[in-house]
Amino acid sequence: MAQRQITKPIEAKELPELTEQQQEFVRLRLAGKNATDAYRAAYDTSDMLPRTVWAEASRLNNNPDVAAWLAASREAHLGTAVLTLNGHMAELERLREIALKTGNIGAAVQAEQLRGKVAGHQVERIQEVPLDPVQTLKDIARDQPEVAATLAAQAGIPWADIDDSKRTLN
Repeated sequence: MAQRQITKPIEAKELPELTEQQQEFVRLRLAGKNATDAYRAAYDTSDMLPRTVWAEASRLNNNPDVAAWLAASREAHLGTAVLTLNGHMAELERLREIALKTGNIGAAVQAEQLRGKVAGHQVERIQEVPLDPVQTLKDIARDQPEVAATLAAQAGIPWADIDDSKRTLN
């Protein structure tokens, strides 16, 4: 597996200036469009062949100035990029590797556990513990003793167990 190099985040003042069309391309990429669709929306492609549009979109996407803006924006969590299973798994793997490199074994284990959950290998089970029915009926009896008495009778719970004041209902 290839190792990622951790780089220092780019400061906003260090970002290169972009043309209006490049800015629109970046905005559309951050909104979740692929490079070709973003290029079509930002530039006039009416007289271009589809393969030319694709090539120009790829070239623009890899332009150092545009790539710097995309990277900085994603680093700052701007945009509404679509989360995919593969992307999510890759990000968890990247975080695990960073945790291992920095000696944070707990974070690495947690990232690996999350990868297992996302992949469906681990299932989180939650057991619901039912409330004590007698206590529930006592709570109901404070406001609606008739309803509590009816529910107690239906459940086969003696009313004496519910009514702390030993009052009787007719």
